[in-house]
Amino acid sequence: MPTIIEDALAFDFPPDWQVTKYDQQADDNADELAGFDRRIMQSEGVKQVRGMDIVCRLPGNRPSLQLIEVKDDRLRAADVPPAPCCWPVGNCQRRLSNSVPRHTQLYETVLLKTVGALAGLLLAERLGENTLRATACLTQNPAIEVVLFLAEQPIEAAPTSVRAKLRRSAGLDRTEILHQKLTAKLHQWGLPLKLYNLTNRSPTPWQVRDLTE
Repeated sequence: MPTIIEDALAFDFPPDWQVTKYDQQADDNADELAGFDRRIMQSEGVKQVRGMDIVCRLPGNRPSLQLIEVKDDRLRAADVPPAPCCWPVGNCQRRLSNSVPRHTQLYETVLLKTVGALAGLLLAERLGENTLRATACLTQNPAIEVVLFLAEQPIEAAPTSVRAKLRRSAGLDRTEILHQKLTAKLHQWGLPLKLYNLTNRSPTPWQVRDLTE
C-alpha cells in the first residue's frame, strides 16, 4: 500500500494506485533525491512555479489522475510574527501574504499549484522523465481531478456562547465559500474538485491517518 507523509498526516492509497510525492525535497539523511518539480521546474532561480503535493494515477483502461494538495492548518498561529524577510519593505512577499485572508491564500495557492503541476507533467512527458512515467501522460487526455485536503482547527460542535457560535458559523462559511470558488474556477478549466478533511469530508478510496494522535 503506497503511503505518503505530508506534515503530520499519512496518506494511504490502494495498492493498485501509482502515487508520487510530486514536490519531494532532497533528503540527504534518507539518501533521497529531489523530485522532478524541485529538481527541474523550480531550479536555477525559477520563481512562481509550484506543483501539487501528491500526484496519483488511478487503475483502469482510461488514464485518470488525481492532483492532491495538502494543507494542515491546525498548528497555524496567527499571532506569531513572520520571520525576518530579505525583500525590500515595500515588496515583502511574506508581509503581503500575511495580510491576505487565509482562505483567499488557499484559493490562489491551489490554482497556482494546479497550473504548475500540469505544466510540470507535460514537460516531464516531453523529456521522458522516468520517475513520472506513469503520471506524465497528458497527451493521452487523461481524466484529471483536483483534490484539496484541508485539516483545520476543530470547530466546537455545539457552542454555547454567542461569540463561539459566530466563530463556528464564520469558519464553516469561509470553508464553504472556498469550496464554491475553487469548484467554479476549476470547472472553467474542465477539472472537477474534491475538498476533504479529517472530520466530515473523508476521502475515498484512500485514507488519511493523523500522526499527532
